[in-house]
Amino acid sequence: MRASEYLSATELRDLGLASVGRHVFISRDATISSPDRVHLGDRVRIDAFSLLIARSTIRIGSNVHIGSSVTINAAAEVEIGSFAGISSGTKIFTTDDDYSGDYLTGPTVEPEHTNITMLPVRLGEHCIIGANCVILPGATLRDGAAVGALSLVKGELPEWGVYGGVPARLLKPRSKALLEHVAAMGDAAALGR
Repeated sequence: MRASEYLSATELRDLGLASVGRHVFISRDATISSPDRVHLGDRVRIDAFSLLIARSTIRIGSNVHIGSSVTINAAAEVEIGSFAGISSGTKIFTTDDDYSGDYLTGPTVEPEHTNITMLPVRLGEHCIIGANCVILPGATLRDGAAVGALSLVKGELPEWGVYGGVPARLLKPRSKALLEHVAAMGDAAALGR
């Protein structure tokens, strides 16, 4: 990781984020719309070509990595817990059109002619999302949920499971041994202080 690939401390401050912790790295090639609605904890890294569209609040905890080409389209709130990771190409949506044919679709149509679903998305602590996943409006991933690449997530995924598929389903339980590593880091280091 070269420092020149990421915004400097001054550029980061001038970006106008709602709040920003320490040791935050945002690629010069990432895009954040409405940064005044984006909250970042400590030790956050957002890689190249990622797009954060903050029409509502985006809250990202500490020790979070967002890989390249991730899209977070937050018309409703998106919350990402500490120690979460979102791999390249993943898309998180908080809105969805009605595909039944009973309504018109798309952003160019007046709202009274559409039936848009708008729901928040929440990723708990220690969640990991594999490459090129799609997370639909209203999805909640409880602490420790891990999702394999190319999966579709809708609804709730219970804690400490490994999920995959379209739609994502439980494949096996996930170990909690990683929590020992957090404890070994110490409270200050684990929280990014």
